[in-house]
Amino acid sequence: MGAIQPTRIGGYLEFIARDRRQDQDSKVGAGDTSSTETILEENIRLEMDGYAYHPNFLEFTLGGLFGLTQEDFEEEFGGRTQTSGDDGDVLEFDFLGHFLQKKKYPGTVYARRYRSLEPRAFQPSLEVTTTNYGLFWQYVSDKTPTSLEFSHSDVELNPLDDREEDGRQRNTRLRFETAYQFNDHNVLSLLYTHESVEEQPYELDYDSDELTLAHRWHFGEGYRHRLESELNYFDQRGSFEVERARWRETLWLKHTEDLRSWYRLELLDRTQGNLAGVPPIEEQSYLLSGTVEHQLYDSLISQLYAFGQVQEFDSGLDIDRLGLEANLDYRKRNRWGMLRGHYRFRAEREDRSGGDLEAEVLDEQGTFNDPEPVVLRNANVITSTIFITALDRLTFFQPTRDYQITLVGDRTEIRRVATGRIADGQTVLIDYVYQVGGSFDLDTINHEIMVREDFDFGLSPYYRFRWQDQRLSPRDATGVVPDDIQAHIVGTEYERGPLRLKAEYEDHDSTVSPFEAIRLSASYTRRFDFGATGTLRARWTDMDQKPPNDRDTQFLTLEGRYRHTVTPSLTVEAAVLYRDEDDSVDGDDQGVDADLSLEWLVRETEVRVTYEYGQFEDDFAEDRTSALFVQVRRRF
Repeated sequence: MGAIQPTRIGGYLEFIARDRRQDQDSKVGAGDTSSTETILEENIRLEMDGYAYHPNFLEFTLGGLFGLTQEDFEEEFGGRTQTSGDDGDVLEFDFLGHFLQKKKYPGTVYARRYRSLEPRAFQPSLEVTTTNYGLFWQYVSDKTPTSLEFSHSDVELNPLDDREEDGRQRNTRLRFETAYQFNDHNVLSLLYTHESVEEQPYELDYDSDELTLAHRWHFGEGYRHRLESELNYFDQRGSFEVERARWRETLWLKHTEDLRSWYRLELLDRTQGNLAGVPPIEEQSYLLSGTVEHQLYDSLISQLYAFGQVQEFDSGLDIDRLGLEANLDYRKRNRWGMLRGHYRFRAEREDRSGGDLEAEVLDEQGTFNDPEPVVLRNANVITSTIFITALDRLTFFQPTRDYQITLVGDRTEIRRVATGRIADGQTVLIDYVYQVGGSFDLDTINHEIMVREDFDFGLSPYYRFRWQDQRLSPRDATGVVPDDIQAHIVGTEYERGPLRLKAEYEDHDSTVSPFEAIRLSASYTRRFDFGATGTLRARWTDMDQKPPNDRDTQFLTLEGRYRHTVTPSLTVEAAVLYRDEDDSVDGDDQGVDADLSLEWLVRETEVRVTYEYGQFEDDFAEDRTSALFVQVRRRF
């Protein structure tokens, strides 16, 4: 092969069969639905590891998969049958190369295309084809370390049902970073990032550039003090337009080994458009804050924080904030274990005056833990603007089908739909627009107390208390609903070897959303001598929400998992999940998911078989789904 020297050549032949069946029986006369998907693939993969000229010049891994696929989809609804199918080619590849690894300017290049089939609850599966390539290069230097990174990804989303619209997402990113180190205590750095995003069918298309110039200077005796300066400029154009200039100064002072403080000045000038079609926002913000921290031995850390902020908007709205916060963290080893305590006091005054405006939030994270809702951080949300995606932004969730929205006072709660695509415990990204305005003064005082004893034998009882008082002047002002809170949480945790238990009671008295909740959970993991591992988990929640949001919910999940390496070449794995929810507003539902998989390896032959079954029933319908996956692979 001349300059190309292979170190390993191999590959495999592969056969894949997938069969997925779904049935939905309506209880309200909406009609019954059933569907079947079948996918067959015959593939061959070739692989090679090697180098060009010399391993230190270019060392690489190269692979390609080629094959044929046949897809058939059939759906029956109201006595009518809809069929679709497609025959096509399979092409996957991956290349990873490392060049000049022992030089001062090493780099890495890569190119990859791969496919995955994403099952969706009571919908046709989604075939995802991802193609990405990129380059990473760096200059290794103590004086001027430099790096350059480029990446491009193209994701195609193809539902197996031809009636559903295809999707596509493209993302291109360039990042350049360099620094000049005058000495060990004086460093100047530069960071530039360019990003281009395009998503269909959601008509999202924008380009952004961000430049950050920063300086870090250590000074004083032993260079124990530090001054950090940062100038940042961000410009985004397209579907969502943002232009921002920010100057930030942070001073860190270490007075003694036990006493330190830091201070920050931040100036911001921002113009921001939005996705909802409302007028853009122009804002100037000035923030000054300071923190003093003292550590008494290893037992007590005390911290005092104060800040002042002025925000001026072109709509005429002005917001002034003043705040003070004190924290005490205590920990003390005793004869029984470790005692922990925390106290937090916060006082804040907010003065609003002038015209109203609509502001937007992008990528606020929320985690769904049934049966409790995700509560958006800002009040007065325009619910029609809520837009929820998965963390990777590959899945866009839809209201009613995937989640439900409830307004409680001026707060917004979001609950996931059990049969939707949002999983219990999943973290999502939430975009929305909220209204800011009104002329008022809002004073807020918070007290938080936590006490916990971690006994050496595994028991950890704890108590948490939260008290909040909000006063609005004038009392009939619009734009905010004061929330007075008095919450008590009493609980205990027990952990001993593979056993974990938790019990918690919360009495949350609130003028906006009062509730009482009992939360119980248990888990146990056992590793058997014959090579198997079993896990059992249980979780039960009883939440009683008081008026004005009167709602009573009881939620139970039971989960069991088992994995057994029968022989070095045979592995069996099984899992069962059961859920039961009684909700006074949304009604009752019950569901079970079970799967069984087998993996058998004999010399160069691999066989994988997986069977899945699910059943879910609520007041409106009963759903059943089953899937069989078979993969046979022969290496050579």
